[in-house]
Amino acid sequence: MQVFDFKPKMDYTHFCGVACSDAAINEETERLRDLWQKVQVSRDRDAIYEYLRAAYELVLCWKGENQEIQRSRRALKINGLAPSEEPEPFAAVIAASISPKKLDRRQLSKYSRALRYAASRQCRPRDLKRFIQDRRGGLNACAAKYSRRLGRQ
Repeated sequence: MQVFDFKPKMDYTHFCGVACSDAAINEETERLRDLWQKVQVSRDRDAIYEYLRAAYELVLCWKGENQEIQRSRRALKINGLAPSEEPEPFAAVIAASISPKKLDRRQLSKYSRALRYAASRQCRPRDLKRFIQDRRGGLNACAAKYSRRLGRQ
């Protein structure tokens, strides 16, 4: 039997089934915000995958505790954004960690759909870049595949 030793790049020790404070959620969005800044400075085309992997890991961690909706709503609220009743977790984490001036809603939607597609195909975080880039044809292709799954064109 093969055992997978998954170690996320981010430290989630405070996510151990106990209540998650606003400070902890804010710390995670700040960490993502810092990573986004590094992506923006980088000249590497593939730098975005580090940010997307970190956002993906965070949402999967929340999902593992069945808290993705509640924590997504809180992340938006903490960062001064108006949360909907049931926000989409990937979009919420991305929106909370990137200034609306730096990311338009089309780009936000594309990133969110690509991550939702990866989650629906049960992609592991460490395989996210390869899953999106090599196997599925890139971010735009993954986002389009997820839209088609929902019956949108």
